[in-house]
Amino acid sequence: MATPQFEHSSQPALEASASSDVVVSSDAGMIAETSQPIVYPKKRGKRPGVPKGFWGWQLLWLFFLLGFGTTATGALLWLLTTPPPPNCEEISAISAAGDRLHCADQSTKSGKLEDIQAAFALVNSWPEDHPLQNQGRQMMREWSQRLIFFANQRLEAGDLQGALDLVAVVPADSPAYEEVQRAMASWQNYWDEGLNLARQAENAMKSQDWNQAFRYIQAVGKLNNVHWNTKRFNELLDRLSLERQGEQRLKEAANIAKRSTPESLVEAIELANKVDEQLFIVSLAKKEITSWSQKLLELAVSATEKQDFDQGIKIARMVPSYSPVHREAKDIILLTELQQVISNQSLGQPLLQMATLIEGQAALERIPSDRLLYQETKAMVDDASAKIQDLVGIQLASTIAKVNHPWALQLAIDQAQMIAPERPRRLQAQTLVAHWRNEVQRIQDRPYILIAREAARTETVDGFRTAVAYAENVALGRPLRIEAQTLIAEWTKRIQIIEDQPIFSEALALAQDHKLSEAVKKASEIGRGRALYNDAQEKIAAWVTTIQTAEDQPILDSAYSLASRGRLTAAINEASKIGSGRALYFEARNAIARWSAERNAIWASQRAAEESYRAPARQSYDNSRSYESSYSDNWSSNEPSYSDNWSSNEPSYSNNWDSYSSGYSDNWGSNESSYSNNWDSYSSGYSDYVAPAPAPAYEPAPAPAYEPAPAPAISGDYSAPDSNFFLE
Repeated sequence: MATPQFEHSSQPALEASASSDVVVSSDAGMIAETSQPIVYPKKRGKRPGVPKGFWGWQLLWLFFLLGFGTTATGALLWLLTTPPPPNCEEISAISAAGDRLHCADQSTKSGKLEDIQAAFALVNSWPEDHPLQNQGRQMMREWSQRLIFFANQRLEAGDLQGALDLVAVVPADSPAYEEVQRAMASWQNYWDEGLNLARQAENAMKSQDWNQAFRYIQAVGKLNNVHWNTKRFNELLDRLSLERQGEQRLKEAANIAKRSTPESLVEAIELANKVDEQLFIVSLAKKEITSWSQKLLELAVSATEKQDFDQGIKIARMVPSYSPVHREAKDIILLTELQQVISNQSLGQPLLQMATLIEGQAALERIPSDRLLYQETKAMVDDASAKIQDLVGIQLASTIAKVNHPWALQLAIDQAQMIAPERPRRLQAQTLVAHWRNEVQRIQDRPYILIAREAARTETVDGFRTAVAYAENVALGRPLRIEAQTLIAEWTKRIQIIEDQPIFSEALALAQDHKLSEAVKKASEIGRGRALYNDAQEKIAAWVTTIQTAEDQPILDSAYSLASRGRLTAAINEASKIGSGRALYFEARNAIARWSAERNAIWASQRAAEESYRAPARQSYDNSRSYESSYSDNWSSNEPSYSDNWSSNEPSYSNNWDSYSSGYSDNWGSNESSYSNNWDSYSSGYSDYVAPAPAPAYEPAPAPAYEPAPAPAISGDYSAPDSNFFLE
């Protein structure tokens, strides 16, 4: 055997590693492995090397080991890695039960009532032997506890009913049902106890029993509920503090009012008025304000009775406007002024006296007879009137009316009305009174008309609205009423046009861009009764017709296509989808009628052929074949009839469509000519398309076991679109 050759190098001999080395036996000529390190003898020349192909096998084994190791590691990781959670947005009723349970659990974390109810319903829908029943029951307990947590949050926010409604969805068979019931009962008890304590505290505050109120508030603070022992406790405590402050302020005011001077009474009233309206003690404060204001009126009357009219008027004016007796104070001021005027007049000034008496009488008519100073003042006016009656007459009234001022005219009216019915100039006086009243109303209402016209000159919505508001001040039955109403109608129309014109213009622009649905929706914003309503409705009708035509034309095209291939029943069903009231409804019904007649004729021919096939039982097979031949001839003879009918019907359909399109273009208007032209071109193309050549032959006749022909009624499975959809 030849000894293997080794390569040697000039370098020193190599030492083998600790694992295993290769040595050469000179006697046996074989390669052996050993665990002992071998030192090659130092020789001059080349040192021996590894045999050829040695590293190839080593690398091959290394690659095998690495491949198997990588595969095993990947498989182990695949087994140990948790699968990704399901996408709950894509979950459905046919998803895996585990995925649905996982998504139900995730949805309950939102706290939404409907999500939690759906989760409970999912578990309850499973049978008792469902593999996930135990896990679902455990999750029901978790969901119930989660509900209690969310309900506690609502309870702490003061929403007891919301908390009860939230946990009420827990089903009776839930593992945590009893726990939920105990929680609900506890919440209700604490809430009722809190309401009772708060009510008792408020009643104690109303009666100003501050100590008792404080004890009730302390009891509220001890309740085992965050809403009551924190929020409501602080609110009641603050309310108690404010009530006591109000009481203290009222006591200070009472001490000031004890001085019984006009100034001290006014100061006490102002201090008492500072009590908050939300406090219980405000009712007592209002009583005190009324009492002290009444004392001011008594001081004013006392000064007037002493002929100190200025002082009486001054004191009466001290009564504030928020006082309950403020109206009475104004009446006393008027009566005092009237007494002052009458007392300072003399018989040498009859016109001035007459004017004063007229004013005084008018004032007395507006004042209740139970007012202070009323009787004294009325006696003075009656006495003075008796002395100077009829000193002036119609001439005086006419002279006053020449001023042409509302006050002067009213004074003239009052003067003329003083003439008794039995006096000879009574009729003339009443005629003048009627004329002066009209003049007063004209003078009073003319500024409204002038201001309204001036406001309307701005030609803006605000200007027109201001004008309308001023013109509406002219009441019914007044001389300028008709003029005012005419202007109001005109300005209202202008407002509506200004407001709705942008909407209408936008709708027209949308229609110009072929956005008809948006145009209809936009134009529908113009309400009934407005200035542009009729114009908008005309456009809407045209646009809806166009929309319906565009929607239903593919259906009709499909029906014609089916009919051209001899599928008449399918064509009828397809055309029946066009509902009543839509633009192509009548065209569809005409086509259905034609196809029904043609189909009935075909069915009649088939029935005749079937009867001839079944009639003579004695006919031979050859006769039967001759029947088939005649039947085929019959069938073929029917074909041209249908084709002729179809061809003859096509032009009428095209003509109808062209005429419809032409009518639409006219309705569209000059402003939308481009859109109409586009639509006409589409219609023309469609007419060319819907007249295909009829098929040369129909489908084969049905088998001898012939079923009755279906009724030509329209199928009820399809619900045609509502023709008024775009008008809503």
